[in-house]
Amino acid sequence: MKQAQPPQAADDTSTELVSIDASFEPLIPKFLSNRKKEVIAMQDALTAQDFETVQRISHGMKGAGGSYGFDRISEMAAAIEQAAKAGNSSMIEHDLPVLDAYLGRIKVVYD
Repeated sequence: MKQAQPPQAADDTSTELVSIDASFEPLIPKFLSNRKKEVIAMQDALTAQDFETVQRISHGMKGAGGSYGFDRISEMAAAIEQAAKAGNSSMIEHDLPVLDAYLGRIKVVYD
């Protein structure tokens, strides 16, 4: 099985351009909003040491990201999912803010 790459910290002011199929345009604002809510839910679950919830949410995010063309979201979620499976709270504590910051920097361009 391919090892998921952990999220890499990046300049929080940089914009991440993501090219998405124009047919998804009406769905993207809600999609991104839901991912931000899921980050909060994972942070809450991590505080409670509820790795099962973190794993479940990150697994769903991994699939949803790829379905909509957000491959980097899928990669980050996969790393969080693996960390949750291993009960690695320090890795999750590092990766969730990186994912959250990434979500805040996304600028979608439609093709």
